[in-house]
Amino acid sequence: MLQLLEEHSFSEISISDLCKNADVSRQTFYSLFGSKENVIIYELQISCCFMPDKHESTCRSADFSEFCRGYSSYIIDKKHILELLVKNEMMHFLYDVQYKALMECEHFVGDVTGEDRIFLVDFIVSGMNSIAKNYVLTENHSDRRSLELLMFRLFGGLYFTETRAAERN
Repeated sequence: MLQLLEEHSFSEISISDLCKNADVSRQTFYSLFGSKENVIIYELQISCCFMPDKHESTCRSADFSEFCRGYSSYIIDKKHILELLVKNEMMHFLYDVQYKALMECEHFVGDVTGEDRIFLVDFIVSGMNSIAKNYVLTENHSDRRSLELLMFRLFGGLYFTETRAAERN
């Protein structure tokens, strides 16, 4: 699928094209995936889902800067796949995969539970996707450190804090 997306839009790719490119029968394709969308979802789960390892400090809710560092590296490392998703208006697939993965990861902000966890993971994943999408759309060439600092300021609400302080003065 990713190879075909290099040359064609998602809507132009047929199931027949996929089967021919992967050298599988239509029956095998439908047994395994059922739809083109499921191929994208599978690929994102396998190769393009930001998932901190339980041993990495990016999983610890107390060290948000490590999370921002890990995700900024992820954006730069996965820029090509992110470009394909943005070009084909498929970032919602990445959101779905990332949300599910982080909700199921007991090590990711594991001390936050219940409804708070649902809203926290949704907020983080929405922000992650927005930052990745805009990184691609603006043809941003920031280095990892600049992107990390931007993410830290955005997620940390520092822009609001600075604005309120300026308004008080």
